[in-house]
Amino acid sequence: MPTPEQQREYTRLSGLLMAIGQTHYRDLPKGTVSLSLTLITGSKRIVECHDAAGKLIGTVPNDTTSPDFVSDLEHAFAEETFSDDSIIAIVSNPTNARGVGQP
Repeated sequence: MPTPEQQREYTRLSGLLMAIGQTHYRDLPKGTVSLSLTLITGSKRIVECHDAAGKLIGTVPNDTTSPDFVSDLEHAFAEETFSDDSIIAIVSNPTNARGVGQP
């Protein structure tokens, strides 16, 4: 069971990943609702993109990912290490955002 400090750190990292995903939503595969950041040997960061059913639908960065997305990802997580296998974040299409009580 993670300590309170580890839980706070995970929450912080998840929030960072969510912010990057929301900012660069157009770089994510269509239908992405959750992201999973994994540290690959050699300090490379890979983000797996999942649909609403939890199915892996793609990874970023890839050959079509914008340089800004790659830069933000590298800068945000360059010095980060985490003991979990991955960091999870939920994202939503910002162009579909609705106010409370709106259909």
